[in-house]
Amino acid sequence: MSPSVIRGFEHFLEIENENADKNISALENDYALILDLDNLYCSCVAITLPDDEKLMMPAFLYLISHQEFYYGMASFLRLHKTQSFRSLRVALDSTFTAYYLLKTPDDIELYLNRSAHSPQWERVFRNIKLTIRNNHKKFPYAAGLLQVHDLCSKFAHADPAGILHKYVMDREQKILHVNYFDYENSPYEYKKWFAFFLFYFFRVFLVYWNEMLTKNAGRIKKEITDMIKDYKGKMKELRSTYQLR
Repeated sequence: MSPSVIRGFEHFLEIENENADKNISALENDYALILDLDNLYCSCVAITLPDDEKLMMPAFLYLISHQEFYYGMASFLRLHKTQSFRSLRVALDSTFTAYYLLKTPDDIELYLNRSAHSPQWERVFRNIKLTIRNNHKKFPYAAGLLQVHDLCSKFAHADPAGILHKYVMDREQKILHVNYFDYENSPYEYKKWFAFFLFYFFRVFLVYWNEMLTKNAGRIKKEITDMIKDYKGKMKELRSTYQLR
């Protein structure tokens, strides 16, 4: 789609809201998959964790990941796919950190009390993805997520993959235009990325569920387990219909 001229901030917001309305309508019944995943996240917020300082930071990072799910999917509906990648990257960073702290609780103090140029902090937390990768057998639920983080990182910085698609050159008028929105070539292409983001925000949720929440879920464990099973089936169907290649 040719870029339209943005006449100011309020016009930008107007287009954003139009995009969100159009895409919610275009997704039809699939839009409910966002609400279903949100229901999973929110249901687990009600789980009472033990009064254990070792769980406080992972629990906080869970809320950050949930927040980024909101940012990411809201951005996607408004046609800011680049921002969705950035939100997913933050959610993954939070999840990798929480996963590491759940497996290595003795390092929580190191994480919280980072001193300037601490070699140990730099080694473990500066690139938490690398820490997970170098100990992948210890973190089985991160399988496949490291590669997704690599993809997201292209959009978190000024990588050509994340910015050059936004620019359009009018060679006759010698004018450079920029798209403020990430339009897809077809509804099918849009739904492929919809399936991608939902699936990996679901994978983020599953790390927290398997490593922290399930053991403390008590009487609602079966209910949430059934919801997860149902959602896995819906994701499998969606991703088989809209496949990324």
